[in-house]
Amino acid sequence: MKRRFAVALVLSMAAAIPATGQTRDVGQIPIEELMELGVQRVFGAADRLQPVTEVPSSVSIVTADEISRYGYRTLADVLRGVRGFYVTNDRNYSYVGARGFNRPGDYSTRVLLLVNGHRVNDNVYDQASVGEDFGIDAAMFDRVEVIRGPASSLYGTNALFAVVNVVTRTGASINGASFDADAGTLGTELVRGSVGRRLGNGIDFALSGTFGRSSGVTQLYLPAFDAPGGNGGLAENLDGEQSGQVYGRFSVNNLTVTGAFGRRLKDVPTASFFTAFNAHDPGQETIDRKATVSAQYVRALGAARLTTEASLDHFRYDGVYPYANDDPQGRPVGFRDGFSGLRWSLSSRATRPLPWRQTLTIGGEFVDNVHQDQWGAYPFASPDNFALEQSSRQGAAYVQDEIRLRPWLIVNAGLRHDRYPSFNRTTPRGAVIVMPSANHSLKYLYGQAFRAPNAYELYYYRDASAYLRPESINTHEWVWEAYFGERVRSTVSTYRYKASQLVDLHLVDADDFGFANAGTIRATGLELESEIRLKRGAQALASYALQDANDAPTGLRLTNSPRHMAKLRLSVPGPRARSVAAFEWLYMSKRATIAGLTVNPAVVANATINLPLGRSVTLTGQIRNLFDARYADPASDEHLPDSIEQNGRTARLGFRWVFWNPK
Repeated sequence: MKRRFAVALVLSMAAAIPATGQTRDVGQIPIEELMELGVQRVFGAADRLQPVTEVPSSVSIVTADEISRYGYRTLADVLRGVRGFYVTNDRNYSYVGARGFNRPGDYSTRVLLLVNGHRVNDNVYDQASVGEDFGIDAAMFDRVEVIRGPASSLYGTNALFAVVNVVTRTGASINGASFDADAGTLGTELVRGSVGRRLGNGIDFALSGTFGRSSGVTQLYLPAFDAPGGNGGLAENLDGEQSGQVYGRFSVNNLTVTGAFGRRLKDVPTASFFTAFNAHDPGQETIDRKATVSAQYVRALGAARLTTEASLDHFRYDGVYPYANDDPQGRPVGFRDGFSGLRWSLSSRATRPLPWRQTLTIGGEFVDNVHQDQWGAYPFASPDNFALEQSSRQGAAYVQDEIRLRPWLIVNAGLRHDRYPSFNRTTPRGAVIVMPSANHSLKYLYGQAFRAPNAYELYYYRDASAYLRPESINTHEWVWEAYFGERVRSTVSTYRYKASQLVDLHLVDADDFGFANAGTIRATGLELESEIRLKRGAQALASYALQDANDAPTGLRLTNSPRHMAKLRLSVPGPRARSVAAFEWLYMSKRATIAGLTVNPAVVANATINLPLGRSVTLTGQIRNLFDARYADPASDEHLPDSIEQNGRTARLGFRWVFWNPK
C-alpha cells in the first residue's frame, strides 16, 4: 500500500504522464466517490455555484473536515497550507501573501476577504484580517474557497491577487450541540459551545460562542533593543492575546440571516512605531472589534435566479502606544490611536440561462460608508492630536456571460464599472476553457483589477484625495487541471502580472510622512499541486510554488517574497474508528528584509491527532513547529528590528463533548 501511494503521488506531480487503466469521466462517478476525489462546486469564482474545472480561475477549497483533521484554529492557519499562499506575523497581526507579494506592513489590502460572498475587509484600512481578529471561529467554517487572480470585474476593489470566501456552517451541518475545551503551552486556553439543527418545518439555525486566551512568550528576545537601558533586549509579559467570537445563522424558506461579532485584544512586544521598549502601565496593545449582519433573499423568477442582499458592518480599532516621558523617572505616555468604521450596503444580481448555451449574470451594488473616522491623541493638549471624520459612497454594476460554444469549449467574459467620489474604473476579465473530457481542463485566464486608496491612505497623514489614484494589475494565467482515475487530482498553473501605481508610504520631509503612487512590480510564477485520496480516509496533498516578483524600476526582488515554497499534508486513519492522525510540512526559502538582509529559510512541521473515546467524546492533540525550528519573518519599517522571531514548539490538548446528537 505504501509503495502504491508513493508511485501515484509522484506520477501525478509529474503532470505529463497519462493515467493508465480504465478511467471514467467525473460526471459518471457516484457522488460518494466525487467527495473522495474532492471534486466540489465553488461559489466565489463567478458569483454562482460551478464545478471547479469550469470556473474562470484557479481554485483551492479547504473543507471543514480538513480544518478539523489538521487542527486549524484561524483563517491564517488555513491559508498557510494553501498552494502559493504564505502568512507572516509581526506579533500583532497576520498578513497574507500570494504570488510573491506580501510587503511588510501592507495589511493584506490586495486580497479580498468574503464571508458567504459578503465583503468583510474593513472600510478604513481595507485590512483582510485572518488571525483571531477575523471575528469568526474556524470551527464554524464549512469550507474556505481560495480563488486566485484578479476579480475586480465581479467584486471591485481589493481583489488584485485573490479572493478568499469563507462559507460558514449551517445548522444541518452541526446537527446537535457540543462543548469544546483545550489548553496548552504559552498559557493557551479555549472554550467553545455550539448548537445547530435543521427542523422539520425547514427552519435551519446555528449558534456558536468561543473564548480564547494566551499569555504568549513571557520573555521575547529582540536583539535590536539589546543596549544599555533596553532590559537586555527582553520584552517581558507583553505577548498575550484574548479573543471572543459569537456566530449565528438563521434561514427559512428563501431568506438567510447571518451575524457575527468578534473582539480581540493583543499585547504588542515589539515596540513598533518607535514606542518605548518593554513598557508597562501602559503597555502597547491593540483592540479590534468587528460586527456584521447580512440578510440574503433568493427567489426564482421563471428561469432566472434573483439574489438580493442587505448588510450592515461595523469595525473599530483602538491602539495604545507608550512613548517615553520627558521626565526620565516618569511613566511612559500613552498615545491613543484608533478608527471607527460603519457601512451598509445593498446588492442584487440575477442569473439566467440564455439560448446558445449561455449563462448571463447581471448585478449591481451600492455601499454607504457612513463613518470612516480616525483619531489620535495624547492624554494632554498637543499639536499632534487629531480627529478626522469622513464618509463616502460608491456604486457599481457588472455583467458576466458564459458561453458553451461546444461541449468541450467554454468562453467566459465579464465587465464591471465602479464609481467612486473622485474616480471611475471599468475592469474586464476573460477566460477560454477547453475540456477534452469532463475530468480534464485547460484554461487561459486574463484579468484586470484595481484597489482604491483607502481612508487611511487618503487622510491619516495629510489630505491626499486630490492626487492619490487607484492601483491596477494586469494578469495572464494558464491552468491545467486533471483527475486521474477516481482518487488522484493534479493542477499546474503559470502566471505573469504587472502591478502599477502601488501606494507607498514615503518620508515627505524631515519629520512627516505621506502616501503616493510610486510602486510598480512585475512577477512570474509556476505552481504545481497533486492530491490523492485512498480508501479508509487516507489523504495526501503536495504542492510547490516558484515565484519571481521584482520591483520594476530596480529589478530587485520584493521584500518578504520567497522564491520557493513547498507544502505537504498527510492524514491517515488511526487505530480506533473515526480516529485520524495528520501531519503538515511547510517550507519557504529565504526572504529579503527592508534593510537589504535576508531571513533564513523556514521549515515548519505540525502534527495533529483526533481520537474518539466513545460516541460523544473526542480527544484532540496538536504540536505546532514539531521540531522546534527557529525562524523569523521580515518586519515592516514601523519596527526597529529588521525581522521578528516566531514561536518555537507549542502543544495543545483538548476534548469535544457532543451532548446532543439528534438522529
